[in-house]
Amino acid sequence: WLIRQYFKRVRAGDLHGLLDLFSNDCVIHEPFSTSKYLTGKIEIEPFLKSAIMANQEVQYEVKIEKESRKIDRNRVVAVIVFHKENEIKSKFTFEFEDVSEGVFGRIKTLKIEFVD
Repeated sequence: WLIRQYFKRVRAGDLHGLLDLFSNDCVIHEPFSTSKYLTGKIEIEPFLKSAIMANQEVQYEVKIEKESRKIDRNRVVAVIVFHKENEIKSKFTFEFEDVSEGVFGRIKTLKIEFVD
């Protein structure tokens, strides 16, 4: 559910709703900046703003890798295939706060990687 909300809010341009999905001490590992990771909502906000702008009018598919949920229930991997001039495949690994069985907390870490 939380992962679908993440992509739904990116598509909708809902920056504040997107920020609400993250814990206050969240970390985003991303391949675009020189620092390689951003910590806390203040640091991730400009990145999320850029992600919203970059995803406008871009078609993409989200596929959840179910196997990873069996290994670690607080970790989910989503493979995203972006369709622009060509296909670009990326892997988003979400880790969540531990709340209770079957219920996700907020996003604690997000690691974004490009894959072949």
